[in-house]
Amino acid sequence: MKLGLENVRSLLDSLGHPEQKFPSIHIAGTNGKGSVSAMLAAVHQVAGKRTGLYTSPHLVDFRERIRVSGEMISEKEVADFLERIWPKVEELNATFFEVTTAMAFDHFARHHVDIAIIETGLGGRLDATNVLVKPLATVVTSIGYDHMAQLGTTLELIAAEKAGIFKAGVPAVVNCDPELHSVFQKVAQDVDCELLFVRDWELPTPFPDIIPSLVGEHQKENVKTILATLNLLPERLSLKDIKEGIKNVAGLTGFRARLEEVHSADLSERGLRLFLDVGHNPQALERTKEFFAAQDIRPIVIAGMMKDKDVAEALKIFKSFASFFVAVQAKTARALPSITLTEMAQAAGLPTANGGGVLHGLAYAAQMASRGETLLLTGSHYVVGEFLENFHRTGRVTLSAE
Repeated sequence: MKLGLENVRSLLDSLGHPEQKFPSIHIAGTNGKGSVSAMLAAVHQVAGKRTGLYTSPHLVDFRERIRVSGEMISEKEVADFLERIWPKVEELNATFFEVTTAMAFDHFARHHVDIAIIETGLGGRLDATNVLVKPLATVVTSIGYDHMAQLGTTLELIAAEKAGIFKAGVPAVVNCDPELHSVFQKVAQDVDCELLFVRDWELPTPFPDIIPSLVGEHQKENVKTILATLNLLPERLSLKDIKEGIKNVAGLTGFRARLEEVHSADLSERGLRLFLDVGHNPQALERTKEFFAAQDIRPIVIAGMMKDKDVAEALKIFKSFASFFVAVQAKTARALPSITLTEMAQAAGLPTANGGGVLHGLAYAAQMASRGETLLLTGSHYVVGEFLENFHRTGRVTLSAE
């Protein structure tokens, strides 16, 4: 990881500055930015726009990060781009995310997108995506504690980094707690841009309810953020297109694993429900807790965490809504060992077992579950990605140890 814009600007300069060849909406935030990005892309696709979507991280396939109207960049296009740019990459010692960002912008320019929805990777001010000079709008979703080593140890510092995507003369839309409004107001004043706080914005009346296909009460906040953003764009989309896009976001954009329920014959036979969620910080896990509490469900939680996350706080939240906890370890050097997570969970007072690998831990949980129980696989994109890779390959959920 290397925060800063110098390298990505050099890469884009060598490509003829593709980032200047398409309109964009730039989105930052601790949680919710992925959902907002996907739904904004979906409504533009339904409206007939050739739409670029750049998100991170991916779950199974790297190419998920770069899409045009729902279609992933092809393997050949990835290879061709790397062949063209590699001497410059080596010269700069550019990072993975810098190269991927340049690839996305080059891909969108080559496909002549009508609009690109660009999600930041980390933070905002020094994120590689912040080379966008004049987006149509900038958006900041919720602010919470995550990536504190890079962004700061207080919510005010984190908010200021996210607000770093604001641009002169470009309207900014922010959905955050009121106590952080002053941070965004100062940055907006400094850069001279219009600022709209979503929670102060009133929907035009009369306005019908728009029900997102993504579940959870928090998605209603994300929908309002989208509507506020669309209201500021120079071209208005029809209510019909907006409703259809938000309703079909997963099919249109490939966006998934946000409290997503998995349906399969083997789950049905066992009378079990399985949900996937990539929440990996306390704020996101609180939303997960709220979702299950609203249905009076205490799931068996199968979770793996990364070493750099606030594991102790996450375990407090899991304790408040999980009936049992199975610790797992994803196949990445960043993963906290499952034995360490088990010991921490037990110390926190959670009834816990060490599940080992992701698939083994899920099978363990399924074997201990009674008919009618619910399982939740969560804690990291890596954890959910391992499950989805196996599910795509085999067409089944692994419910027994193999």
